Amino acid sequence: TLALSAGCATTPHASAEAATATDEFIVQYEPLAPGLYESAYGAKTGHLYVTSAVGRPPVKTSQLLKVDPAGLTIEARTTPPLQAGRDDGQLQAVYGVDIDDARGRVWVTNTRGGSIAVYRESDLGLIKQFPEGTVPHSRDVLVDSANTRVYVSSPASNLIHVFDATTLAPLQEIAVQGPGTETPKLMGLALDAAHGKLYAVSLNTNELFVIDTAGRHLEHAYALPGAQGASGVAVDSQGGRVYVASQKSGNVLIVDAANGTVLHDVATGAGALNVAFDPKSRLAYVANRKADTITVLDSEGRIHAQIPTGSAPNHITIDDQGDAYVLNKGKGKNDPTANRITRIHAGQ
Repeated sequence: TLALSAGCATTPHASAEAATATDEFIVQYEPLAPGLYESAYGAKTGHLYVTSAVGRPPVKTSQLLKVDPAGLTIEARTTPPLQAGRDDGQLQAVYGVDIDDARGRVWVTNTRGGSIAVYRESDLGLIKQFPEGTVPHSRDVLVDSANTRVYVSSPASNLIHVFDATTLAPLQEIAVQGPGTETPKLMGLALDAAHGKLYAVSLNTNELFVIDTAGRHLEHAYALPGAQGASGVAVDSQGGRVYVASQKSGNVLIVDAANGTVLHDVATGAGALNVAFDPKSRLAYVANRKADTITVLDSEGRIHAQIPTGSAPNHITIDDQGDAYVLNKGKGKNDPTANRITRIHAGQ
């Protein structure tokens, strides 16, 4: 039986839609903040760290939030600094985010300024704001604690930018290239720490790149037949599977990590933008941004649920208990489902 706890931003119609979604999952949602982008879970503090940025440049509203997963409430927030050398009020707005629990740090990408920044997990104090142009159009950031490295993707190039997690110093970038002549535009990143592999997907060439994290070099470039606009990637380390979400084709490819073979091609919904894998339930969660749904599927490509979570779901993260947290954007000022966070609990 689905238990649904609806936040005050919902309507009776929205609640009814969610209630018919599935009998396997418990869904709760609350309004959070405008311009939500990504979230990451800090196991050490037990909190979610959420980025938000509103509108196009000059972006004057942006926050990094520390959120209590239990109540879906904001416990702390900070506004990033102004972007240097500008007089239009543009902030170093925050978009991508990941947590370095070992060092108590929150890494974020400043996409508009082509930069990154590091904050403290404890009080969201700014540790370092990197210069503009450090990572052109920085998108995703991923912490590799075992190798003391941080990786940042950029759809402006085929380079994965690398930083020392302790000293914050920039290191040699990792260049990726498939057999074709077109330069890849890198989007999502995923880490298989157990096997020392970093995965990246390319928006324009629809390829999956496998990087050896110890040697920081490209091992494989796999074509992704059936993918158009590959954007999101997640890895099942135990099962040896990689999930790739593609926004133009509205599908997820389940790929054999050992050889790049596409095992399943699953239509999930329009605008499949991001995917996250939960090792506890062994389920993958897909954000279909144009379809306004989350698809839950297993490694054999079977769909367990299609869950409506509000307009334009943008990103999903999984905590250490196996709960999935979805951030969604909106469709205008009068959208009752905009700018909210949804927790999906696999209750079976």
